[in-house]
Amino acid sequence: MQTVELLVSLKIPDVTALTAASSIRRRLGYDEVLKELRRSDYYLLDLKTTDPQLANELVQELAEKTNLFVNPNKHSYEVRSPQQHSGAPIQQEGLWRVEVLVTPVEGAQAPEIEQALTQRLGYSGQVTAVRRGILWILLLAADSAEEAREITEQITVTTARDQGVLINPHYQAWEMI
Repeated sequence: MQTVELLVSLKIPDVTALTAASSIRRRLGYDEVLKELRRSDYYLLDLKTTDPQLANELVQELAEKTNLFVNPNKHSYEVRSPQQHSGAPIQQEGLWRVEVLVTPVEGAQAPEIEQALTQRLGYSGQVTAVRRGILWILLLAADSAEEAREITEQITVTTARDQGVLINPHYQAWEMI
């Protein structure tokens, strides 16, 4: 079995990400730290194949030929392997890139998408599970990976009116991927 990630982003500016970035910079005081904030719909698909290339091609087909994930008029997408990241901040052009996956506390299963793929669209022998969430990508000016991790936690988890903005810990879970 292979697991593949599908990231779906807007082609136009994402007003949700822009508003969150503005709040983080102005209200939380990270104006000099947060350089960029992006958001993507995140799907993790379990597929009945042992070949990674076939798995990537199947997810690309699902993205392009079904209307469940991508509207080509407004979305762009990226197919990648979950093994491509370690959960640690990655240094990129003098900044630290951190990816935060937000999912519902009760689980990230997407039974309606899984059902549509397996029952209506004929992918029952190929797709075994679909999970989804929101992926936030932060580019931070920090001195170290540990500092980037700490800043990410402060920005992400809402614990008070003036701390955190990306998740509500009462009904959402998060992890750095």
